[in-house]
Amino acid sequence: MLYTLAQVIAVIALAIAFIPVTYFTVITLAGLLPRKAFSQPSQGSKIAVVIPAHNEKLLIAETVKAAKAQNYAADDFTVVVIADNCTDETAELAREAGARVIERSGPPGKGQALFDTFKTLLTEQWDAFLIVDADSLLHAQGLTVLDQELSNGSKVIQLRYAIRNPEESVRTRALELGMASFNALRPKGRTALGMSSGIFGNGFCISREALETVPYLAHSIVEDIEYHIHLCKSGFKTVFTDKACVYAEMPTSVEASETQRVRWERGRWITIQSYAKELWKLSLKGNVRAMDALSDLLTPPATLILYPLIIAGIFGGWALKAVALGMLMLLVLHYVIASAKYGSFSGLFRIACFVPWYTVWKVWIIVVSSLKEKNLGWNRTGRE
Repeated sequence: MLYTLAQVIAVIALAIAFIPVTYFTVITLAGLLPRKAFSQPSQGSKIAVVIPAHNEKLLIAETVKAAKAQNYAADDFTVVVIADNCTDETAELAREAGARVIERSGPPGKGQALFDTFKTLLTEQWDAFLIVDADSLLHAQGLTVLDQELSNGSKVIQLRYAIRNPEESVRTRALELGMASFNALRPKGRTALGMSSGIFGNGFCISREALETVPYLAHSIVEDIEYHIHLCKSGFKTVFTDKACVYAEMPTSVEASETQRVRWERGRWITIQSYAKELWKLSLKGNVRAMDALSDLLTPPATLILYPLIIAGIFGGWALKAVALGMLMLLVLHYVIASAKYGSFSGLFRIACFVPWYTVWKVWIIVVSSLKEKNLGWNRTGRE
């Protein structure tokens, strides 16, 4: 009786893991495919680089200087810093670095700041708008790559979002591996399959057409996910390119990492509660982009897929243990390929030893946050 129950538990666990593991495998293979060559020459799109900033005096000057150092015609782009409710020297330092500064004192928040600023910029002659976080460095070819995409019909583009300080600790090295998967190989695979890659809050470009059709009415703590849903509902897909990057500074302290992780994970869950039902109904009516958004929203982090595989390995017989091991190897393969293409093999053994602790830590802080903070507000990640 107990043996039969254990087998049932193992089968259920494998069934739970089957769809996400299959998805990861298909996406991995698609991510290895080359993109078709561009058919149209670049047209010299006029692009505004928009940098939302709240008390970012530590890194804003460096971010502005990198954004201005583009291999792109100076008359065809500008760098705009939104000094959103700043109480430090962010605005002054941004001006000194050569940015146009818009100081804002309305309701705080990245989504609100972008919505207000876009209303102003849309009255000017810009063809597209690139959003870069205030702790990030934009690759010198960034605007050239975006111009190629825009000239060939892309309406929303996501640059590769990578980590700037992976060597600082095993935590940041593990983040590099996670971002190589979530922010690079997975969106590349989705783009190769004709799906919408998703946007990641940093390094994404919106064409004038898309922004005029879908205003930036996304004010949640994960406004990028929310805005991607609005885009998909309106028929727009995001195209991913790895030909240029934005490199972001990641926190190394436990406290700052906890703030960031809670915001990302709980924000995604809140968005699922708010939009999954609507997206499902639209998908049943044949809205392909709504199905895109739903699949992107519901795909769990790979670290959570480990749990049902571990359960199957513990309770299953030898055949089920072998299936669980095979699924685990497919996940490992995904990360090995992601690391080879977009990360580093350096310290992979240390990362492998760190992952079990990291997985438990992540689940723990999410549970504690959910119990202590029923209504989660936006909390800025501390800079170091």
